[in-house]
Amino acid sequence: MDIWLIRHGETDWNVSGRVQGWTDIPLNQTGRTQAQKLASYLEGIPFRQIYASDLSRALNTARAIAEKTGTPISTTRRLREQYFGQAEGLLREEKERRFPNGIPGAETPHDVEQRISQFLTDLVATPVQGRVILATHGGVVRAALRWLGQQNEPIDNTSITCLKYEGGAFRITAINATPHLLTPASLPTVSRMDISQHG
Repeated sequence: MDIWLIRHGETDWNVSGRVQGWTDIPLNQTGRTQAQKLASYLEGIPFRQIYASDLSRALNTARAIAEKTGTPISTTRRLREQYFGQAEGLLREEKERRFPNGIPGAETPHDVEQRISQFLTDLVATPVQGRVILATHGGVVRAALRWLGQQNEPIDNTSITCLKYEGGAFRITAINATPHLLTPASLPTVSRMDISQHG
């Protein structure tokens, strides 16, 4: 099975550096444009299913892809961003200053790692194969990579991170790929074929 983890498009809180978590911040104009570019890039690649976080920034990114690819969407809270509780809406430096010892009632990175690893384990336990998309959040993609032994990777808006599951094991085949956002002069170095072969 091929699993493509896609981070949502940009939001105003991404730009300002505010902690989003479960706060339902919509895509901004740049984010909507990013989602459309991603959708156009993916058009023609067959996908069996899109699993999307129910938060609108991820869900609307998924909807843009679905419109171009004709792929059905199912939503799930299991693909939500890390829950930051009282820290949501704060600037990141404010969060660190106000909660140096952790945020009461919030999820930890380990909690998110357990959540996404269980989702992936459940996903590959189904007999149906094919290529699927998980439209989700940066913290969830990083948690999946940590679970697979890859630490501290940057995950950009609408980036593609590809996993392959075969022989009872996951392997990472692409991280943080954004060929759809490159200028035409850059496209020969990271082509559509590079991603579609890996995924």
